[in-house]
Amino acid sequence: MAEPVLYTERFYRDAEHHRVRRPGWTCTACARPWPCMIARLLIRHRMKDFYHLVRAATAGQMRVADSEVDKESAYKLYRRFTVWTHRNLVCGVCGSDRHVALPGVPPRLYGCDGIRALMAGDGS
Repeated sequence: MAEPVLYTERFYRDAEHHRVRRPGWTCTACARPWPCMIARLLIRHRMKDFYHLVRAATAGQMRVADSEVDKESAYKLYRRFTVWTHRNLVCGVCGSDRHVALPGVPPRLYGCDGIRALMAGDGS
């Protein structure tokens, strides 16, 4: 199967500049919140056979960013770092396709009312 037109040698060369600048967690090339769209595309393509590792790695990066980025809510960080890595996944607690509980990620970082109720002991 031929490579999509997007993933050309020029794309890879240009995409390499889309790295994280810490502690603000912005992109070094476009100054957008990292991972920016180009970084996501590059990660998604290069790691297409190891998607479970991408989810684990971005969840770990999100935990670090949570301690370094003050102005962004925990839920926004969750959406920024991990939601784009989910493929047809739904939350096992409430069934939503807008978030997924990931191992090792604190529940406060994703907006699941179902898991909050379970943690509070209201498991109705």
